[in-house]
Amino acid sequence: MIRKPLTALFEAGKRVPRRIRFITVVFLANLAVFLLFRIGFLLYFIPGSTPLFSSPILKALYLGIKFDARLAALACLPVLFLSGIPPIDPFKKRTAKTAWTVYLVVTFAVILVVYLFDFGFFDYRRTRLDSTVLMFAENPLISLKMVWQSYAVIPVLIGYALLVFFYFRLVKKLISLPAFPPLHSKWKRVVVHVVFGFLLIGVIYGKLARYPLRWSEAFFSPDHFVSQFGVNPVLYFSKTFSTRAENYDIREVRKYYPLLADYYGIGEPERRELSLRRSCTPSHVIEATAPPNIVVIILETFAAYKVNARNDGLDPAPNFARLSRDGILFTRYFVPMENTSRSLFSFIFGIPDVTPGRYSSWHPLLVNQRTLLDDFTEYRKLYFLGGSANWGNIRGVLLHNIGGLTIFEEGSYRSPVHDVWGISDADLFMESNEALRAVSVKDKPFFAIIQTSGNHRPFLIPEDARGFRTAEVDSKILEKNGFFSLEEYNGFRFLDHCLGYYFDLARKEDYFNHTIFVIFGDHGTLGGAVDMRFGDLSPGSFHVPLLFYAPGYIKEPREISTVMSHLDLLPSLASFIGKSYINTTLGRNIFDPAFKDKMFAFTFTAFRTIPRIGLIEDEFYVNVEPGGAFHLYLLEPPPALEDVTARYPRRAERMRTMAKAILEYSRYLLYHNKKN
Repeated sequence: MIRKPLTALFEAGKRVPRRIRFITVVFLANLAVFLLFRIGFLLYFIPGSTPLFSSPILKALYLGIKFDARLAALACLPVLFLSGIPPIDPFKKRTAKTAWTVYLVVTFAVILVVYLFDFGFFDYRRTRLDSTVLMFAENPLISLKMVWQSYAVIPVLIGYALLVFFYFRLVKKLISLPAFPPLHSKWKRVVVHVVFGFLLIGVIYGKLARYPLRWSEAFFSPDHFVSQFGVNPVLYFSKTFSTRAENYDIREVRKYYPLLADYYGIGEPERRELSLRRSCTPSHVIEATAPPNIVVIILETFAAYKVNARNDGLDPAPNFARLSRDGILFTRYFVPMENTSRSLFSFIFGIPDVTPGRYSSWHPLLVNQRTLLDDFTEYRKLYFLGGSANWGNIRGVLLHNIGGLTIFEEGSYRSPVHDVWGISDADLFMESNEALRAVSVKDKPFFAIIQTSGNHRPFLIPEDARGFRTAEVDSKILEKNGFFSLEEYNGFRFLDHCLGYYFDLARKEDYFNHTIFVIFGDHGTLGGAVDMRFGDLSPGSFHVPLLFYAPGYIKEPREISTVMSHLDLLPSLASFIGKSYINTTLGRNIFDPAFKDKMFAFTFTAFRTIPRIGLIEDEFYVNVEPGGAFHLYLLEPPPALEDVTARYPRRAERMRTMAKAILEYSRYLLYHNKKN
């Protein structure tokens, strides 16, 4: 009973021209592999809170298959339109057969590489591969070492080689199959080829509508994972290269500058120069007989939601919590973006690093920047990093702009290199403390920055862990509390342990009671984030703790819940110690009564070539899309995302305009904030 239909199908297939049969099978093979990767992506990355067979997932799957079919058809299109030319006909010329086999196998191999990188990129950044991945190529050795230490590279390469080999065998066999005697006239075969060509083009077009299927249709849902699941990684990756933003548009700058000038209280002649230059006097001064030392501790990927994850017996950051009880804790502190280099740039210069593609520290025209650190003239300045300061080209931007800076980096320490990120954070804190002890006996106070990097893939714990012990926790409990793996959880705990270890050392030093310690996360992360209501603008990437800890100066510990931005840290710190300064950028002093009830935090998606931008103000959060559409939300629960623009139209428009003004002016300011 089954044999007859199969025989009939085989006989019907013989009537199809060999070229079309060949292209059809190659197309279906490509589509099958792409679909296999899509299903693997779904099963591996789907959050526990997202039902597997929900309507949004099924719609994203449907759209994803259409994108996958487009890619499969694009790979086959040259074969259809060019292989019929006699000199390069694979069914008539042996050399042409070899050439087309090479074309198809190499194309498949390259596509597969993009899929593998996309899988790893999403595992790392929780967003699909786009042109911002090129920033990792700026530090190729570090990036390769991180990949080697974080992923099962050898099994992946073996699997990749096997898949390419089997694909090669398939193409070689298909292209060598004998032809059946033609059962159609020449003109009928031409018509069949034309119809098949239109079908292939139709698959590429993607829909029966006036406009073709576009990548943006995958972003139909506010659920971040659903939107990410719907795209095709190769098509999305290639699209990001064709949509790079320009540096700045002076017309847009002039349009929005008056709003910022009014907000910052800028007068003439600065307005004629589109400048925000202003003299600032301290509004909060500690009691000190001499300038205090300052130690800024930057904690890698220290997201607020992970710090506060204390359910189910978890206590990931007991040392930070202990310090917080004796200092000033800023509970609503936000960095502009999820990227370490951009975060450091924004902290030092007071400008969100909104450069498209690679970040500002790599741009030769942006190396010269004025910083508030210029006003800390009486301070000896030091920067400690466990790895190389060539990371992110940060050495050039620091040394060029911070006069008299001494950099301690890989090669400066006696401790051994631990992993791709250099010496361990425990050794970094130990050696930093020894260096600060040495400079504290000299005639100048010091301003030191200690930048950790160990809380990062591959989350390796050193042999000398200073008494740290790893914990065993059920994966469901970890996921519930925002940790995506046991290794990450223990890496986070180890970072906090190193923080406690440093203060155990520092309390024994003479400099301790004469020092203000400023502790914050360089950025948060979407990896493990429970609240994903705002997609890649969700606060998990931007909300980090900030703590002023100074037992010798802070007599009344407290919490400050005012919204505060990373750009505001240096102006606020200068005011805190009683220092007047010249400000030319966007940061404000949180202690300044002029900004009472007017503070906000700007956010943007550093891992989109054309970013989404946001502005947080009080309990509101405006999200602005690249095309200009915007939505106003309540930042805190209810958990269901509700656009409240219609209820608060004036606030929505004002916040949207301010977010746009900051974006446009920041692009301009990066080129107009020179030291001299």
